Amino acid sequence: MSNSRRQFTRTATLLTAGTVLLPNFNWAQSPAYIVRKGDTLGQIALRLGVNTRTLKQVNNLSSDLIQVGQKLKIPTGGNTGIETPTLGPTKTYIVVKGDTLGSIAARNGINLRSLKQANNLSRDLIRVGQALQIPNSASGQDLLAHVREATNRIHVRRDNWQRIVVHHSAIKYGNVKKYDAAHRRRGMQNGLAYHFLIGNGIDSGDGEIEIGPRWQKQQLGGHVKSYRINQTAIGICLIGNFEKTHPSKKQLDAFTQLMDWLQGDVLGKKVHFDGHRELKGEQTICPGKHFPLAAMHARYD
Repeated sequence: MSNSRRQFTRTATLLTAGTVLLPNFNWAQSPAYIVRKGDTLGQIALRLGVNTRTLKQVNNLSSDLIQVGQKLKIPTGGNTGIETPTLGPTKTYIVVKGDTLGSIAARNGINLRSLKQANNLSRDLIRVGQALQIPNSASGQDLLAHVREATNRIHVRRDNWQRIVVHHSAIKYGNVKKYDAAHRRRGMQNGLAYHFLIGNGIDSGDGEIEIGPRWQKQQLGGHVKSYRINQTAIGICLIGNFEKTHPSKKQLDAFTQLMDWLQGDVLGKKVHFDGHRELKGEQTICPGKHFPLAAMHARYD
């Protein structure tokens, strides 16, 4: 195929793309897992690529209550074969005068919510001389530095955002520039329908989080049919067709870092989380059968 023909095909495909696909984990399984400080049953299920209900059934648990040191059986023959990011070891930090929990999290490239969970903190209050355990991110790489920097320059309408909706793009090509142009050609005055895109390594980096104009300007989304939901829902789109393929590990790392940061540091609250197809009135398969939606609900519901 000639270069001009290939470019035409890619452009045409972009114009027909309406949803975004998310990356899938391919987590290795082990026969047992020892519960660590800061763990929750939902987080463990997510790391193992299973849903919380299955994990409870295998271990004969009647509630979500677990204890440090408890041994959990790991279900085998899971339904995704997804590779989960392995959390690296923690390091210890001693609080000094002038520290805040937020500044410590930022210096270590993690989100506030993760830092509080690792130390069983219910509030942001810390004291000089206190020892904090600093967890590594799942990928060992901070994928949010530029997003935090850009967001610090805008006034976030925290009270407005009540929901986060995840999409897949349904095609393997695209980035903010290409999708923004395509959506404007469709007649969308504010351009790119989503607030964030997560690249797959083709037109943007694998796991690269791109910020859309709607987040920069704190505008309503254009990613679902309902105008009411668009007014209060942040749209995150992962590039890829996850009816056919799995999201990459970096894409999922980026997605979970972004979700944790939005709910923990930016909005300071839990908001509703939905896959596009779960919204009433939406006739779509988005974000695709290979997106670990059940595991994400276990983490964020």
